[in-house]
Amino acid sequence: MPDARIARATRGRGPAAWTLPGLLVSLALSGGVTPARAQEWRDFRAARPLGDLEALDVELMYAGGRLDVSASETQLLYDVRLRYDAERSLPRREWRRAGRAGHLRLITSSSPEDGRDADDTARFGDLELELEDLPRDADAAGRLDLSLNSSVPTDLRLGIGAGRARLDLGGAHLTALELLTGAGDVEIGFARENRAALELLSIKSGAAAFMAENLGNARFRRLEFYGFVGDVVLDFSGAWRSSAEAEIRMGLGELLMRVPAHIGVRVRRSGLASLRAANFEKVGDYWLSPNWETARVRLEVTLVAGLGSVIVEHG
Repeated sequence: MPDARIARATRGRGPAAWTLPGLLVSLALSGGVTPARAQEWRDFRAARPLGDLEALDVELMYAGGRLDVSASETQLLYDVRLRYDAERSLPRREWRRAGRAGHLRLITSSSPEDGRDADDTARFGDLELELEDLPRDADAAGRLDLSLNSSVPTDLRLGIGAGRARLDLGGAHLTALELLTGAGDVEIGFARENRAALELLSIKSGAAAFMAENLGNARFRRLEFYGFVGDVVLDFSGAWRSSAEAEIRMGLGELLMRVPAHIGVRVRRSGLASLRAANFEKVGDYWLSPNWETARVRLEVTLVAGLGSVIVEHG
Protein backbone atom coordinates (compact mmCIF):
# COMPACT_ATOMS: atom_id res chain seq x y z
CA MET A 1 0.00 0.00 0.00
CA PRO A 2 1.20 3.56 -0.59
CA ASP A 3 2.64 5.76 2.12
CA ALA A 4 -0.38 6.89 4.19
CA ARG A 5 0.86 10.48 4.35
CA ILE A 6 0.82 10.74 0.58
CA ALA A 7 -2.45 8.86 0.25
CA ARG A 8 -4.12 11.42 2.51
CA ALA A 9 -2.71 14.27 0.45
CA THR A 10 -4.13 12.90 -2.79
CA ARG A 11 -7.41 11.40 -1.64
CA GLY A 12 -10.56 12.74 -3.31
CA ARG A 13 -11.52 14.33 -6.59
CA GLY A 14 -11.61 17.83 -8.02
CA PRO A 15 -9.46 20.91 -7.44
CA ALA A 16 -10.13 20.95 -3.69
CA ALA A 17 -8.63 17.47 -3.29
CA TRP A 18 -5.05 18.73 -3.38
CA THR A 19 -3.59 21.79 -1.71
CA LEU A 20 -0.11 23.13 -2.37
CA PRO A 21 1.01 23.22 1.29
CA GLY A 22 -0.15 19.63 1.76
CA LEU A 23 1.62 18.59 -1.42
CA LEU A 24 4.92 20.17 -0.38
CA VAL A 25 4.79 18.60 3.08
CA SER A 26 4.04 15.18 1.62
CA LEU A 27 6.81 15.42 -0.95
CA ALA A 28 9.26 16.53 1.70
CA LEU A 29 8.34 13.52 3.84
CA SER A 30 8.61 11.18 0.87
CA GLY A 31 12.17 12.04 -0.01
CA GLY A 32 12.10 15.58 -1.40
CA VAL A 33 14.14 16.89 1.57
CA THR A 34 16.49 14.40 3.24
CA PRO A 35 20.03 14.47 4.61
CA ALA A 36 22.88 13.82 2.19
CA ARG A 37 23.72 10.14 1.78
CA ALA A 38 25.13 7.67 -0.73
CA GLN A 39 23.15 7.28 -3.91
CA GLU A 40 22.03 4.03 -5.50
CA TRP A 41 20.52 4.76 -8.91
CA ARG A 42 18.04 2.29 -10.35
CA ASP A 43 15.61 2.01 -13.24
CA PHE A 44 11.89 1.33 -12.96
CA ARG A 45 9.42 0.74 -15.78
CA ALA A 46 5.68 0.14 -15.79
CA ALA A 47 3.58 -0.30 -18.92
CA ARG A 48 0.23 -1.77 -19.88
CA PRO A 49 -1.25 -2.82 -23.23
CA LEU A 50 -4.02 -0.66 -24.65
CA GLY A 51 -6.74 -3.29 -24.29
CA ASP A 52 -10.42 -2.31 -24.38
CA LEU A 53 -10.48 0.50 -21.83
CA GLU A 54 -12.63 3.53 -22.64
CA ALA A 55 -11.36 5.89 -19.91
CA LEU A 56 -8.23 6.36 -17.80
CA ASP A 57 -7.59 8.24 -14.56
CA VAL A 58 -3.94 8.95 -13.69
CA GLU A 59 -2.48 10.31 -10.44
CA LEU A 60 1.25 10.92 -10.31
CA MET A 61 3.28 12.38 -7.43
CA TYR A 62 6.94 13.03 -8.12
CA ALA A 63 9.18 14.51 -5.43
CA GLY A 64 11.83 16.02 -7.67
CA GLY A 65 14.06 15.74 -10.70
CA ARG A 66 13.20 15.89 -14.37
CA LEU A 67 9.64 15.06 -15.45
CA ASP A 68 8.47 14.66 -19.05
CA VAL A 69 4.88 13.84 -19.98
CA SER A 70 3.76 13.27 -23.56
CA ALA A 71 1.02 11.72 -25.70
CA SER A 72 1.70 8.73 -27.93
CA GLU A 73 -0.05 6.61 -30.55
CA THR A 74 1.54 3.28 -29.60
CA GLN A 75 -0.33 0.15 -28.51
CA LEU A 76 0.42 0.91 -24.84
CA LEU A 77 -2.17 2.48 -22.57
CA TYR A 78 0.64 4.12 -20.61
CA ASP A 79 4.39 3.77 -20.31
CA VAL A 80 6.33 4.97 -17.23
CA ARG A 81 10.11 5.04 -17.08
CA LEU A 82 11.80 6.24 -13.91
CA ARG A 83 15.39 6.72 -12.76
CA TYR A 84 15.45 7.00 -8.97
CA ASP A 85 17.77 6.86 -5.97
CA ALA A 86 16.93 3.65 -4.11
CA GLU A 87 18.54 5.01 -0.93
CA ARG A 88 15.90 7.72 -0.70
CA SER A 89 12.75 6.42 -2.32
CA LEU A 90 10.89 3.49 -3.81
CA PRO A 91 8.43 3.83 -6.70
CA ARG A 92 5.03 2.35 -5.98
CA ARG A 93 2.18 1.77 -8.34
CA GLU A 94 -1.51 1.06 -7.83
CA TRP A 95 -3.69 -0.12 -10.67
CA ARG A 96 -7.34 -0.97 -10.65
CA ARG A 97 -10.04 -1.44 -13.21
CA ALA A 98 -13.77 -0.80 -12.92
CA GLY A 99 -15.65 -1.89 -16.03
CA ARG A 100 -14.10 -0.10 -19.00
CA ALA A 101 -12.31 2.52 -16.83
CA GLY A 102 -8.79 2.20 -15.42
CA HIS A 103 -7.09 4.04 -12.58
CA LEU A 104 -3.32 4.41 -12.19
CA ARG A 105 -1.55 5.94 -9.19
CA LEU A 106 2.23 6.24 -9.08
CA ILE A 107 4.09 7.72 -6.10
CA THR A 108 7.43 7.52 -4.34
CA SER A 109 7.76 6.26 -0.76
CA SER A 110 10.30 7.20 1.90
CA SER A 111 10.63 3.54 2.99
CA PRO A 112 12.54 1.65 0.30
CA GLU A 113 12.74 -1.47 2.48
CA ASP A 114 8.96 -1.94 2.52
CA GLY A 115 7.37 -4.01 -0.22
CA ARG A 116 10.61 -5.14 -1.89
CA ASP A 117 10.78 -8.77 -2.89
CA ALA A 118 13.93 -10.80 -2.50
CA ASP A 119 14.49 -10.80 -6.26
CA ASP A 120 13.97 -7.01 -6.47
CA THR A 121 10.66 -7.44 -8.27
CA ALA A 122 7.36 -6.03 -7.03
CA ARG A 123 3.95 -7.22 -8.15
CA PHE A 124 0.81 -5.12 -8.22
CA GLY A 125 -2.25 -6.89 -9.58
CA ASP A 126 -1.48 -8.56 -12.91
CA LEU A 127 1.47 -6.37 -13.88
CA GLU A 128 5.07 -7.01 -12.92
CA LEU A 129 7.38 -4.06 -12.33
CA GLU A 130 11.06 -4.71 -12.87
CA LEU A 131 13.58 -2.87 -10.68
CA GLU A 132 17.00 -3.28 -12.22
CA ASP A 133 20.36 -2.14 -10.84
CA LEU A 134 22.34 -0.16 -13.40
CA PRO A 135 25.60 1.75 -13.04
CA ARG A 136 24.87 5.45 -12.64
CA ASP A 137 26.83 8.65 -12.29
CA ALA A 138 26.74 9.57 -8.59
CA ASP A 139 25.79 13.13 -9.56
CA ALA A 140 23.02 12.15 -11.97
CA ALA A 141 19.56 13.55 -11.39
CA GLY A 142 16.38 11.55 -11.10
CA ARG A 143 14.08 11.45 -14.10
CA LEU A 144 10.55 10.30 -14.86
CA ASP A 145 9.03 9.91 -18.34
CA LEU A 146 5.30 9.28 -18.68
CA SER A 147 3.66 8.51 -22.03
CA LEU A 148 -0.14 8.34 -22.34
CA ASN A 149 -2.10 6.86 -25.21
CA SER A 150 -3.82 9.58 -27.22
CA SER A 151 -6.85 7.45 -28.12
CA VAL A 152 -8.18 6.99 -24.55
CA PRO A 153 -9.99 9.84 -22.72
CA THR A 154 -7.82 10.62 -19.68
CA ASP A 155 -8.12 12.58 -16.45
CA LEU A 156 -4.58 13.53 -15.40
CA ARG A 157 -3.45 14.79 -11.99
CA LEU A 158 0.21 15.59 -11.36
CA GLY A 159 2.03 16.68 -8.21
CA ILE A 160 5.63 17.82 -8.66
CA GLY A 161 7.88 18.78 -5.75
CA ALA A 162 10.94 20.42 -7.29
CA GLY A 163 12.93 20.28 -10.49
CA ARG A 164 12.09 20.70 -14.16
CA ALA A 165 8.92 19.53 -15.82
CA ARG A 166 7.90 19.53 -19.47
CA LEU A 167 4.36 18.50 -20.39
CA ASP A 168 4.12 18.09 -24.17
CA LEU A 169 0.38 17.46 -24.42
CA GLY A 170 -0.29 18.20 -28.07
CA GLY A 171 -2.60 15.56 -29.53
CA ALA A 172 -3.47 14.13 -26.10
CA HIS A 173 -7.00 13.05 -25.17
CA LEU A 174 -7.43 14.90 -21.87
CA THR A 175 -10.80 15.47 -20.25
CA ALA A 176 -9.33 17.06 -17.10
CA LEU A 177 -5.85 18.21 -16.07
CA GLU A 178 -4.75 19.21 -12.57
CA LEU A 179 -1.16 20.22 -11.87
CA LEU A 180 0.50 21.18 -8.58
CA THR A 181 4.12 22.29 -8.54
CA GLY A 182 6.53 23.23 -5.77
CA ALA A 183 9.78 24.92 -6.79
CA GLY A 184 11.36 24.71 -10.22
CA ASP A 185 10.76 25.33 -13.91
CA VAL A 186 7.57 24.07 -15.51
CA GLU A 187 6.49 24.17 -19.15
CA ILE A 188 3.19 23.01 -20.64
CA GLY A 189 2.60 22.93 -24.38
CA PHE A 190 -0.31 22.02 -26.66
CA ALA A 191 1.37 22.10 -30.07
CA ARG A 192 -1.67 20.27 -31.50
CA GLU A 193 -5.29 20.25 -30.45
CA ASN A 194 -6.42 18.23 -27.48
CA ARG A 195 -8.72 15.47 -28.74
CA ALA A 196 -11.46 16.21 -26.21
CA ALA A 197 -13.03 19.20 -24.52
CA LEU A 198 -11.01 19.84 -21.37
CA GLU A 199 -13.61 20.53 -18.70
CA LEU A 200 -11.11 21.87 -16.15
CA LEU A 201 -7.51 22.94 -16.49
CA SER A 202 -6.32 23.54 -12.92
CA ILE A 203 -2.78 24.70 -12.11
CA LYS A 204 -1.34 25.58 -8.71
CA SER A 205 2.25 26.78 -8.88
CA GLY A 206 4.54 27.48 -5.91
CA ALA A 207 7.90 29.23 -6.26
CA ALA A 208 8.44 28.50 -9.92
CA ALA A 209 9.04 29.83 -13.38
CA PHE A 210 5.98 28.70 -15.29
CA MET A 211 5.18 28.80 -19.00
CA ALA A 212 2.12 27.49 -20.84
CA GLU A 213 2.03 27.62 -24.64
CA ASN A 214 -0.82 27.21 -27.14
CA LEU A 215 -3.51 27.00 -24.48
CA GLY A 216 -6.10 27.66 -27.19
CA ASN A 217 -5.42 24.10 -28.39
CA ALA A 218 -6.19 22.67 -24.95
CA ARG A 219 -9.92 23.20 -25.60
CA PHE A 220 -10.44 24.10 -21.95
CA ARG A 221 -13.76 25.41 -20.76
CA ARG A 222 -12.43 26.71 -17.47
CA LEU A 223 -8.87 27.55 -16.45
CA GLU A 224 -7.87 27.97 -12.81
CA PHE A 225 -4.32 29.22 -12.28
CA TYR A 226 -2.99 30.01 -8.80
CA GLY A 227 0.61 31.25 -8.68
CA PHE A 228 2.33 32.02 -5.38
CA VAL A 229 5.76 33.38 -6.33
CA GLY A 230 7.42 33.43 -9.73
CA ASP A 231 7.37 34.57 -13.34
CA VAL A 232 4.43 33.24 -15.33
CA VAL A 233 3.69 33.23 -19.07
CA LEU A 234 0.24 32.13 -20.26
CA ASP A 235 0.09 31.96 -24.05
CA PHE A 236 -3.46 31.47 -25.37
CA SER A 237 -2.56 30.84 -29.00
CA GLY A 238 -4.31 27.97 -30.77
CA ALA A 239 -7.44 26.85 -32.57
CA TRP A 240 -10.08 28.07 -30.07
CA ARG A 241 -13.28 26.20 -30.95
CA SER A 242 -15.38 27.89 -28.25
CA SER A 243 -15.37 30.61 -25.59
CA ALA A 244 -13.85 29.99 -22.17
CA GLU A 245 -13.28 31.54 -18.78
CA ALA A 246 -10.19 31.83 -16.61
CA GLU A 247 -9.62 32.58 -12.94
CA ILE A 248 -6.04 33.70 -12.32
CA ARG A 249 -4.66 34.43 -8.85
CA MET A 250 -1.11 35.67 -8.41
CA GLY A 251 0.76 36.36 -5.18
CA LEU A 252 4.12 37.95 -5.93
CA GLY A 253 5.63 37.97 -9.40
CA GLU A 254 5.11 38.89 -13.02
CA LEU A 255 2.38 37.57 -15.28
CA LEU A 256 2.37 37.85 -19.07
CA MET A 257 -0.79 36.88 -20.95
CA ARG A 258 -0.67 36.54 -24.74
CA VAL A 259 -4.04 36.35 -26.49
CA PRO A 260 -4.64 36.14 -30.27
CA ALA A 261 -6.18 39.22 -31.88
CA HIS A 262 -9.40 37.48 -32.93
CA ILE A 263 -10.28 36.47 -29.36
CA GLY A 264 -12.40 38.95 -27.42
CA VAL A 265 -10.99 39.52 -23.92
CA ARG A 266 -12.58 40.92 -20.80
CA VAL A 267 -10.50 41.24 -17.61
CA ARG A 268 -11.83 41.98 -14.18
CA ARG A 269 -8.93 42.81 -11.89
CA SER A 270 -8.48 43.22 -8.15
CA GLY A 271 -5.36 43.52 -6.00
CA LEU A 272 -2.31 45.78 -5.90
CA ALA A 273 -0.41 44.57 -8.97
CA SER A 274 -0.17 46.90 -11.94
CA LEU A 275 -2.00 46.02 -15.15
CA ARG A 276 -0.94 46.96 -18.66
CA ALA A 277 -3.27 46.13 -21.53
CA ALA A 278 -2.62 48.28 -24.59
CA ASN A 279 -5.75 49.50 -26.43
CA PHE A 280 -8.09 47.99 -23.84
CA GLU A 281 -10.95 50.16 -22.66
CA LYS A 282 -11.74 50.42 -18.96
CA VAL A 283 -15.47 50.17 -18.27
CA GLY A 284 -16.29 50.06 -14.57
CA ASP A 285 -14.31 47.19 -13.04
CA TYR A 286 -13.50 45.67 -16.43
CA TRP A 287 -10.84 46.07 -19.10
CA LEU A 288 -12.24 45.24 -22.55
CA SER A 289 -10.36 44.40 -25.74
CA PRO A 290 -11.43 46.47 -28.79
CA ASN A 291 -13.28 43.46 -30.25
CA TRP A 292 -15.01 42.27 -27.08
CA GLU A 293 -18.51 43.01 -28.35
CA THR A 294 -17.99 41.59 -31.85
CA ALA A 295 -15.74 38.56 -31.31
CA ARG A 296 -17.16 35.12 -32.03
CA VAL A 297 -14.93 33.54 -29.37
CA ARG A 298 -14.27 35.22 -26.03
CA LEU A 299 -12.02 34.76 -23.03
CA GLU A 300 -13.37 36.13 -19.77
CA VAL A 301 -10.70 36.56 -17.09
CA THR A 302 -11.07 37.10 -13.36
CA LEU A 303 -7.68 38.33 -12.16
CA VAL A 304 -6.60 38.66 -8.53
CA ALA A 305 -2.99 39.84 -8.27
CA GLY A 306 -1.18 40.83 -5.08
CA LEU A 307 2.21 42.43 -5.74
CA GLY A 308 3.98 42.57 -9.07
CA SER A 309 2.88 43.30 -12.60
CA VAL A 310 0.46 41.92 -15.17
CA ILE A 311 0.81 42.49 -18.92
CA VAL A 312 -1.84 41.51 -21.46
CA GLU A 313 -0.69 41.32 -25.08
CA HIS A 314 -3.59 41.15 -27.52
CA GLY A 315 -2.67 40.64 -31.13
